[in-house]
Amino acid sequence: MSVSISLWSNLQGEIQRFLSSYYQKEYKNDEQVNSWTNEFWNPLESIDMISALMDNYDKYNVTMYIHMENGYLHRITEENYDDVIKGLLELYYLPI
Repeated sequence: MSVSISLWSNLQGEIQRFLSSYYQKEYKNDEQVNSWTNEFWNPLESIDMISALMDNYDKYNVTMYIHMENGYLHRITEENYDDVIKGLLELYYLPI
């Protein structure tokens, strides 16, 4: 099961600026792009990205959404990101 993360911004180059910081190297991306999506086959990697953006929410004008294979689509905010992370951990890593 995979998790997709989408980033959206109206500011030119803002997504590239966040991704370059996140990956700690210059991220090659069209600066004109206002959205970016990546599918994570390891949900822990998606948790890392969620945490990185939310911990630096005041530095980037970027909106984040999570997409799950079951059709679930949810905006991630400062208020709900802890619950989203807990839900991912429960869904993928706690035994049934």
